Amino acid sequence: MTLLCIINETQDDLMYRMEDMDSDGGVKTTKGGVVHPKVDRAIAKIGADISHARRVRRIAAEDFAKRIGISRATLHRLENGDPGISLNTLAMALHAIGRLDALANIADAANDHVTMMQMRDQAPKRISKPRIAQPVHEDIDDTEEITPQRREPENKFKGF
Repeated sequence: MTLLCIINETQDDLMYRMEDMDSDGGVKTTKGGVVHPKVDRAIAKIGADISHARRVRRIAAEDFAKRIGISRATLHRLENGDPGISLNTLAMALHAIGRLDALANIADAANDHVTMMQMRDQAPKRISKPRIAQPVHEDIDDTEEITPQRREPENKFKGF
């Protein structure tokens, strides 16, 4: 018997969770554990999109499976959105339809709005020139004039 603990989920998520239960009344699982309903829907959409792309290119399922190095049954599982399909199988299928770049850039910081916002928030508001250090003299003679000494930076270039 599997117990399910639902904490702080919206009503929509709760409805999907109830819909995504299998025929035994349990939640879908894979080797790694429970599959979240949103993840399950995303994987099913990817599988359907790969199936559609294959059919638009008029590639038979048997030929496509052979091209990416898997069995026809594994291709069927991929196209039906089985969450147990390996990442390599997904990558090979995307490569076969010419969309491997989409997987390669999926978590790229340039496409991640959260990372870009954090980088923007961490940028300094102002940039000023480094100040010249004033020498500290212990025995100051009022008759002598103190001239500031310039320290040359060790490296002219500080990076970008």
